[in-house]
Amino acid sequence: MVRGPAALLAVVGAALAYVLVAPELPQLHPPELSALVACAVGLTFVVAIVAGLAAVADSPLALVPAVAGAGLLVATLDANDVGAAATPFEVVLLCCLGIAFAVVFDVPALGVALPLFLGAVDIAQALGGGSAGLFTLSTSKPGDVLTLELPDWGTGLAAARLSAPDVVFLGAFAAYARRLGLRERAAEIGMLVGLLMAVASEVLLDIELPTIALMAVGYLAPNVDRVGALFARPAGE
Repeated sequence: MVRGPAALLAVVGAALAYVLVAPELPQLHPPELSALVACAVGLTFVVAIVAGLAAVADSPLALVPAVAGAGLLVATLDANDVGAAATPFEVVLLCCLGIAFAVVFDVPALGVALPLFLGAVDIAQALGGGSAGLFTLSTSKPGDVLTLELPDWGTGLAAARLSAPDVVFLGAFAAYARRLGLRERAAEIGMLVGLLMAVASEVLLDIELPTIALMAVGYLAPNVDRVGALFARPAGE
């Protein structure tokens, strides 16, 4: 997907340009098509940023300035209620936190056990009546630091909102895939597919699917043949 600092900056810049121009784009009809297209574009940018940041897991000290800089930007933007304009920088901040988790807890078996555990919790929450999906076609809520807004086209609505944990674990899973020698790009694409499935289910069927569970499947499925070897490897190898 994205390789190198220059490419990462370009993707973040493109994502910022997109979220700023999206409200001015022609409104699509019916509303379901508008939500699907806007979500697909927005989520692709989110995962592209995560993919570019995953390389920071190779140089953990680089996380310090990345978190500090993104944190200052996010605090300033959220304080000014800029809505979706903060989303690319929120992705950077939350993804870096997820990468930091993967670096600190660099245990090969955890690269499999964590998504399985989180996926099971997410499914249990959904079955228990909790909200586990994306929030689609809702009004804008500027300054909400716990959700990341993906703008709809030409409506002033949010096409979807990602929760902060969704992005944190996107970053953690991407970092684990890189550090553990899994199929990194395939895992990132798989997680994007999982998020798009959640969007399609909610928009077309009005059924909320557990997003972290779908991300876990997308992360593990392309690497199922390598999972067993991870449990056999000692920590730190």
